[in-house]
Amino acid sequence: MDYVGLDPVVGLECVDCKQVLRLSYSELLDRVLDDTPMNCGGCARAVANDWTTVNIVQNIIRKRMRAAHKAGTERWARGLVQ
Repeated sequence: MDYVGLDPVVGLECVDCKQVLRLSYSELLDRVLDDTPMNCGGCARAVANDWTTVNIVQNIIRKRMRAAHKAGTERWARGLVQ
């Protein structure tokens, strides 16, 4: 799947050993679309990678983008006042 836009690094945490598997958002999408299993590098347990995981990541990205936009708008407004 061709993904156009921000491609942040995603961290998927193992529920057993708490090790974090890091991959790009586009790689996560590819693995979900191809139904490719992912295993933890620490304990070899399967790491969840389904559409629920993608939705959670999308919500985090949206939240951070809104916060960054709000912070930028506030900095811009303060610049007008000074």
